[in-house]
Amino acid sequence: MHPHRPARHARACAVALALALAACSGGESANNESSGGSAAVEPTPTNLTDDPQNSVVPVAAPSPSPVATIPAGFQGHWGMVVEDCDRASGADKGALTITGNRLAFFESRGEATGIRQLRSDQIAFDLPLSGEGMTWQEPTTLTLLDAGKTLVREAKGGPDRAGSFRYSRCPA
Repeated sequence: MHPHRPARHARACAVALALALAACSGGESANNESSGGSAAVEPTPTNLTDDPQNSVVPVAAPSPSPVATIPAGFQGHWGMVVEDCDRASGADKGALTITGNRLAFFESRGEATGIRQLRSDQIAFDLPLSGEGMTWQEPTTLTLLDAGKTLVREAKGGPDRAGSFRYSRCPA
């Protein structure tokens, strides 16, 4: 066997491999250019928090699920300030009590209808309310935070009632 043949054979293999790789990448580039320019392909993120808008891997948003009653985690007595938790004081003007599908505020009450579970910690419903001789509608979303210790109520009603209200769970 000739001493230079293995080296020549290795060089030939290396050249063939380099040509094959160049041909593959050249073909890809040529395809992109022939289709009107280079197509930017984003890599799929390994951590989905790197793609919060789901622009790389679109995920369909879950549709709200109708539920018969307000879930247990939302039930109870809630206060905007500490004084709201003392029902006997008369100073509980920011109190909210949820029992079944009934919401009771300081001067108004209503029965939730069309309850929809948006997430495990969020529901939405229509809330016809009455109080002080008046009636009105208040589409409402409730969201639990802090492992159920905090409740955020989003009300979409008239300008005098609409807004975001934060409550803390009152001690039992």
